[in-house]
Formats: sequence, C-alpha cells, structure tokens
Amino acid sequence: MDRILHDASYSQEILQLTADTLILVDAEGVCRDVSIYSDLCFMQEKYLLGKNVFDILPEHTRNKVYPEFKRVLNEKVSVTKNFKLPFTHKTYYFKCIMQPYRDMVLCQYRDITERCNIRLELEKANERFKEIQRLGRIAIWRYSLLNDAISYDYSPKSEEKDGKAQFKTADYVSHIYKEDKELFLTWLNNSINNDTFEPVSYRIHHDNDLLYIRMLAYTRIRKGSDEIELEGYIQDMTEIRRKERNLDTLTHAIDNAAEEIFAAKEDGTLIFVNKKFRELHRVPQNVPLSELKIQTLPYGAMPEERWKNMYAIMEVNSYKSFTVTNPINENKELLALEIVTYTVVDENHEKNIWIFGRDISDQIKFETEIKRTNQILDVTMKNLPASIVVKDVLNNFSYIYRNRDINYNIISDYKMFVGKTDFDVHPYDEAVEKRLLDIEVYQQKKVIHDVLENLDDKGHVVILDRKKVLVEHKDFSPIILNIEWDITELELTKRELTAAKEKAERSDRFKSSFLANMSHEIRTPLNAIVGFSRIIANCDNFDERREYYSIVEANNERLLGLINEILDLSKIESGIVDFSLGPVNLFDLCKEIHNAHIFRCPQGVELIFEKYEPNLVISSDKNRLFQVYSNLIGNAFKFVSTGSVKFGYSLENKLVKFYVTDSGTGIAEDKINKIFDRFVKGENSIQGTGLGLSICKTIIERLGGNISVESTLGIGTTFTFTLPCGKFTKKKTHKLSEEGIVTMSSSKSILDNDWERANVRKENVDKEENEADTILIAEDMDSNFELLNAILSSTYNLIRARDGIEAVNLFNDKKPNLILMDIKMPNMDGLDATRIIRELSPDIPIIALSAYAYKQDTEEALAAGCNDFLAKPLSVAKLKQILNKWLKN
Repeated sequence: MDRILHDASYSQEILQLTADTLILVDAEGVCRDVSIYSDLCFMQEKYLLGKNVFDILPEHTRNKVYPEFKRVLNEKVSVTKNFKLPFTHKTYYFKCIMQPYRDMVLCQYRDITERCNIRLELEKANERFKEIQRLGRIAIWRYSLLNDAISYDYSPKSEEKDGKAQFKTADYVSHIYKEDKELFLTWLNNSINNDTFEPVSYRIHHDNDLLYIRMLAYTRIRKGSDEIELEGYIQDMTEIRRKERNLDTLTHAIDNAAEEIFAAKEDGTLIFVNKKFRELHRVPQNVPLSELKIQTLPYGAMPEERWKNMYAIMEVNSYKSFTVTNPINENKELLALEIVTYTVVDENHEKNIWIFGRDISDQIKFETEIKRTNQILDVTMKNLPASIVVKDVLNNFSYIYRNRDINYNIISDYKMFVGKTDFDVHPYDEAVEKRLLDIEVYQQKKVIHDVLENLDDKGHVVILDRKKVLVEHKDFSPIILNIEWDITELELTKRELTAAKEKAERSDRFKSSFLANMSHEIRTPLNAIVGFSRIIANCDNFDERREYYSIVEANNERLLGLINEILDLSKIESGIVDFSLGPVNLFDLCKEIHNAHIFRCPQGVELIFEKYEPNLVISSDKNRLFQVYSNLIGNAFKFVSTGSVKFGYSLENKLVKFYVTDSGTGIAEDKINKIFDRFVKGENSIQGTGLGLSICKTIIERLGGNISVESTLGIGTTFTFTLPCGKFTKKKTHKLSEEGIVTMSSSKSILDNDWERANVRKENVDKEENEADTILIAEDMDSNFELLNAILSSTYNLIRARDGIEAVNLFNDKKPNLILMDIKMPNMDGLDATRIIRELSPDIPIIALSAYAYKQDTEEALAAGCNDFLAKPLSVAKLKQILNKWLKN
C-alpha cells in the first residue's frame, strides 16, 4: 500500500490543497519567510517578505494581534484566535494559529471571512425574528406528555427579557381563567391525540392582570406510547383585544353622537351613517347602505347639484365648515345645521367625504333671545338712577356703552359715545385720574368699590357709590365696568342711624360692664366682711379676733374707696364735674402729697419727692390735682415690691410737667394703649377697679392738659401729665362728653403675708387625718381663703391653690374629695382649670365660687363642668348644705 501522506514528494501538493498560509515572523515582527496559499491581494509575498507585519496591519487588528504575539514569544505557548481585518472596501475575518518556532513565531493564516459573514447574517436574521416575536408578543412553546409540562423559549411579555420558563400542566392551568379551563384542557387533549391542529383562545391571570392568549400547535412528535411532544406558537392578544374594545367604544360613541354623521362616495352612495342620521332622514335600520344615495333619500335628500359642487371643491385630507339653513324642507323645527366636511382616500384610492352636521336650532333661538334681552337691558339701564360706563381695555379704554353723560342726563343713543374716551368727555385732570384708576384695575385685576363724596355747584353734599370691575372672558377682550349710584340721601340717613345705634350700644355696653364689674368688686370685699364678722362673733381667741378685725378693716377701706370711685364716675357719666379753680403752690401741694403717702409705703419701697421751683404757683383745682397725684402714687405702690416711687414737676415751654415714676414690674405692651380706658388694669391680679386712671385722664383734660404713660416690663413705669402755667378763666363746672368703656377682669388684692400653700388646717384638730374628707380650695385672695379655712378646717382637710395651674397640679397629686373653685384667678382662671380637671376625672365634685353672681355667670360655670355654684359673700349654711350634698362622709 502506498503511504502517500507520508511521502515527502507529495507534501507540497497536499499542502496547497489543505494547508493555511504560513508566515514566519522574528521577534521584531519582521517576516522571515512566507508560504502563500491564498489568492487575496494583500496576502502576496512581495507585500510581506522582509517587511514588519505589524506596520502593515490596520491599527485595530495590530492592537489585538500584537499582545498575543508577545505572549507566544515570552511564554512559549501556542495561541489560536479569530481576528477582524478591516479595510476601506471590505472587512475580512481570519483565524490565526501562532506557535513558537526556535526564536521566532510561526503564524498560520486561515481566511474565515465567508463563514463569519454567514454567521453574522444568521445572527441578524435571528434578531429580526426575535424582534418580530417581541412586537407580536409571540413565543415558542413545547409540551411534553412524559413530563406533563409546558415550557416557553422566552416570555411573550414584551417588557420581559428572553428566557426559558417551564410549568407543570396543573400549575399552568391554575392560572387560566376559571371559565376557560375546560376549553383549554379539551384543546390540549385533542392536540395530543390528533394531527389536525386548531388554535385555542383563553384568558390567564398574570400579575393582577387578565391576559388574552392565543395558542397554536404546529407539530406533534411521537417518541413512544407515553412520549409525545407538541410544539407551537403562543401569542399575547391582550393589547389587540384592548384596541378592539377601544374601537368598539369609538364606533359606539360615533353611532350615538348627538350630531348626524355620514360618509359617501363620489356618486353619493352612503358608506356609513349613524343613528342620528337615520332619525333625521327616516332611514330604517334594515335598509342596506349600498342601496342608498344622499341625493335619493326618502326624507331630506340633498339636491344633486349641491352634492356635486361640494364633492368638487373638497381636497384630500382637508376640511371645510359652513352653515345650512332649513336643511330639510319637510322639518320646520330644524332651523339650521352647522356642517363640517372632511375628505379621506380609501384603500381603493377613491375620495370619500365625511360630513358632520350639528343641529344649531337651539343656538339660533338662544341668540334671538339674547338680542331681545339686550334690548330690554338697554331700556332698563337708561332708566336706572345710576351712571353705567363700559370700556374696552385693549382699545385705549374707549367706551363700549354709556347710559348717562357727565351731568347724569340720560343718553338717547349710547352709540354716539362708542369709540370715545374719558379725554373726549371729561376735563383733562379728571380724565387722567380716571385713566390711572382704570390701568390699576386692569393690571392688578382688582375690584375697586368706594364711596365718593363731593360738593355740587350749590354746595350740597353729593355721595356716590362707585364700583369698578374688570371683566375677562376668552370670547372677548377685557372690559372695565364702572357703576356709580347716587346714594346721597341713603348715606346721610345711614350715618344718622349709625350714630344713634353706636350711642345706644355704647350706653348698653357701659351699663352691662358697669353692673358686672361693680357686682364683682362689691361682693369681693363684702364676702370677707360678712364672713369674718360672723366668725368674730363665735371666736374666743383674742389674737385670732384681732387678725380677723384687721381683715375686716382692710376690706372696709377697699369698699369705701370703691364707693368714692363710683361716685366720681357717676358725676362723669352725668356730664358734670365740679372744679374749684384758684392759685396752687405746687411745692406745698407735693409736700402735702408726700406727707399723706409716706406712711402708706409698702415695706422695702421709698417715696421720693424730687423738689423743683418752690415758688411756682399756677391757677388750677388743688383738690383735683391732689386726687390725680394720689391715684398715680397709689397705683405705683401696687406694682413695686422693692425700690422707689418718685414724683415731682418741672417747667417746660410754658407748660408744667408733672410725673410719677416707679421701679416696679411695668405694664405689658398690649395694655399700654388701653390703660386709660375704664376697667382696664395693668395686672388683673392687683387690687383695684380699673377706674382710677380713666378718672385721672378726664380730670387732666378738663383742666386743659394731657396725660401719657411710658413703661418697660421689668424696669418700671412713668406717668406724665402737663398743664398750662397761665391763668384759667374761673368756671364752676365743665361739661364732659360721654365716653366708651373697656371692661377687663375684676381686681383681687394680694396680701403681703405669705400663707402656707399646701395642706392647711388648724393645729388642734381632734380627728385623725385619714378620717376627714379632703377639699381643694382654689382661691388667689388670702382673705377669702382664710374665711373658708376658718369655717371648714375643723371638719375637713384643706389644700390651697392660688391659681388655676396650681389647682390642676394639686388635683393630680392629692386626689381631693371635692374642689371649691374660684372663677377669677391669675395665670389660669377657674373655668379653664375646671375643663382640664373634667378631662382627668368626670366624677370629682367641683363647686364654683365667684363674686360674679348673674345668671350668665352660673350658666358659664356649669357649662365648663362645675357641679354647683355659690355666689360671694358666702352663706355658711348654704356652703355646708352644698358640701353635705356632694360629700359622702
């Protein structure tokens, strides 16, 4: 046998048939030898031999080949890789096998361009196929009877990536809509047992959505009795079904539209009509459209000539609109149709016309009614007692309508003013003012409503109610409507009525405020006087009786001071204040004031008279000045715990300036402007009626001067009043005008001695502490608490709170059996404290105690959550009766 493959004489011939091109390259990249087995133009010996092959290669290829070449040289390994060889006219692909040979590299070049191009075309075709599948939502499915499983090559959902999914048949069927399960299983069984394949459509649940699926088997392979495989396509029809439903909805909407809609060919043959068209033209539903032409309709046919003209002027993809009056002669109720025509080309390249007709009969009737209404409005506005002007903003504010001239005379024809402006009608200055106001209304989109008051030529008052309004609408340019009503008589009458009403209300407010405050201010000291007087009668201890006497005496003085202030106020309200004018030596007056008040200074407070001009004499009422100074100094004492109260006077620019300065707590900023109003106090917890400063202000003003105040919280307060130093004309009386009243919370005194706050009781109590009920007394006034202490401490355990906040806290801590709650207290009053305690405990008995004793006060206390109400001064019998009522022991 000849061994041809081992015979060297045949090697060259065989190599030409089977071998690759061989290139021997040294370490520098120079081609040392080459054996060409390729007809490619660039693979020629003359281009390669003795040349550096890396200089010949394109940059892209060189960057890929060179690292592998160095690796073969350095590591003495063989490398096989495919490379891309791009040229301008064509791109080649080659397989390069590099092997170490001595100190060089033997490269085998094999052209694989055709094979690579075929592979690339196959990949592109496969990608196009997959894209078609994705767009059509189509997937390839397989079914194995042996495994009883359904698998997908990839998901039919377009938003999901390619992949494989496999389900057991039972699992897959569990996702099928319950009404379609039997249908699917029957189809699957038929496909397994028969060669005839029919598609099946069903629904499945997927991600809370219902998908419409169409499945088709195109091949069945039997591998054994129990091994049958099916393969086919599955398509997600959900989007197609949705578009079908949308199309059905659109068709239904067109068919049931209020407008008539139809389409026709060139010869007038109808290709579509909706229900409205059939109703208007009385076309039965069972008549085929192909038998009807627009020119031969049984009712309301279009004349042949009109149809031809309409068809002729219509261009493709264009539309025209127009109005046809009395379109159906037989139908007198149909006044007009608003027609819109549109031209389209069908699949046979024929021009068809679509026509939409809207019945505008109601619109015509409405426009006729508007014209009638406008005529009525024009006549009405001409006869209104008002000037009405309408201006076009964008047309230089020119008149659109005007019913009266500048003298308020009726204009017979408003059109004579149309197009004119304010500069054509009014004087220049007045026209400029009107124009600026119009511009403001337009730019700021505001409504100006004001009242103009002028004098006419005869000097009579003329009052006009003017309103300027900007009216904007998408259908017309913005306009300004100006209406001026003559309300002179109405406004003058209104002012008289308002003045009378305010006077009556002021009088009523004064009466109500006066009665309420006086009730509280009188009952408060009276409570202590009556209560302690009864205790004194039953008290044998001399020290206790003396202490009770001092409390009674202090409240007597308070009651007397209150009566004096009420008498002064009574004179003021009656309009008469007596003044006894005469020479007053201010130095002597201030010395008397100092001597009268020095012994009333609170402990730790110094009264200082800052001396000035010992011989200064003015004409005034000495007693009234003494009263003002005394009131201001007395007020200062209430607000100073340590420090000084300074007073004096000085001469400034022919005016005498009097002042009282203290280093007390100061007045809150929100009360500075009201401090001279009646019943207003700098601090509600400080003793007093709130009338003193109001009386001082009245006295100073009637003496020809002014009074003012400056104060800083935490630093002090300065009251200043000025009087002229000249002579007064001596008068017996001066009339006072009636003034309004501002009411504030009633005053309560705070005694200097500091009473024990918590558990207060008599020292010699006969009962054990845990046997007596505990009563929480919320009372800020020491004398009132001491009275209750004297009455109740022998029977009950008493706890005291000085304000509402402390009452809430003590209730939480001590859990008393009953609460006696004063209403007026500092920081938090009794009503607010009661509301809070009621939220904590709905059962605790709360008895309201107050010097306010009107029915309204009782109702407010009960509404806040109190169980009962006791008015001051207290009745001991009534108090004990209520305690027995609400306490179990």
